[in-house]
Parts: sequence; C-alpha cells; structure tokens
Amino acid sequence: KDTIYMLSNSLVDEIKAQQVLAAAEAGELTLEPVRLNSLHLLYELLGIYRSHEVIQQRKLEIGRDAEPVIFVSDKTLVRRVVSNMIKNALEAARPGQMVTICCRPVETDVEFSVHNPNEIPRKVQLQIFQRSFSTKGAGRGLGTYSMKFLSERYLHGNVAFASTAEDGTTFYVRYPRELPPANRP
Repeated sequence: KDTIYMLSNSLVDEIKAQQVLAAAEAGELTLEPVRLNSLHLLYELLGIYRSHEVIQQRKLEIGRDAEPVIFVSDKTLVRRVVSNMIKNALEAARPGQMVTICCRPVETDVEFSVHNPNEIPRKVQLQIFQRSFSTKGAGRGLGTYSMKFLSERYLHGNVAFASTAEDGTTFYVRYPRELPPANRP
C-alpha cells in the first residue's frame, strides 16, 4: 500500500512538472510571487525526501552553515528547481553517501546549493543542461534543463555547477531577493 501511494505521488509530481514546463515554454506561465524563507523551504524539502524512494540507503542533511534568507519569488517554481537539484544529487550518490543542501545570502541574492561527493564525467558535464539529455534512460532529461530554463527565464536567477574528483559535485542556483516589478501580478 505504501509503495502504491509513493508511486502515485511520484507520477502526479511528474505530470505537474511536465505541465509547468509546457506552460513555461509556451510563454503562458504566470508567476505567483510570495515572501519565502530559504531555510524553511529546505526543511520542507528535507521532510519530503526523507521518505522518498530515491533516498534508499543515502543520507540527506542541511549544511551547518545554512542561513535563512527572506526573499520574494514564486514558491512552486523555486521548490521545483531545488527539488530537482536534490533528486539528481541523491540519484548520483552511492549507498551510504551524504547529500548536503544549503542556502545563504550572496550579495543581493539568495543562493541554494546541493552537494554530493561524486564527480560528473566531463562528457556528461558538457551536455547537462540540454533538453532531453539524460544518463538515466528514456523518458528522462528534463530536470536540469527545466532548472536552468525556469530559473533564467522566469525567476531572474542562474544555475551553475562545479564538479571535480576531489570536491564532488555542487549545483548552485541564485535568485534575487526581490523579483523585478514586471514579474509581479
């Protein structure tokens, strides 16, 4: 029963993600800016992923240096982006490994980061934000593309990553603490 519940929630989430991306690509997505606390958002996502199928034998924690940042943005889109970052990091981690999520103020922005201890192969790094590119098989490959597309086109943010054998992989997303007036209802 628990497995069916988890799988049905996962399927509903995937359908919603496809709908958001389709509306965004068609230029029909309307933002709903609200006041957010970055650390509260991470705790919400931590709670979700602690019981998610992708965490099996992996660990997820909020970094000790995480700082709350109050910012105004679209909660649904920010959650979608950071959630994709977490899911990808957990999928890339091996059993027993730790994924660390963090948030902090950077100049006039809020930055979210997700780290896992493994390096992304260079060949994969060069294609990571391309639509429909995936190392996980058919029907995948919209996660990193949508992270970048939604962040840059709608949330006035940017997504980047660093990946080395020594330091592992960290994805970063930065958003302004206030969406420009043109993006407010």
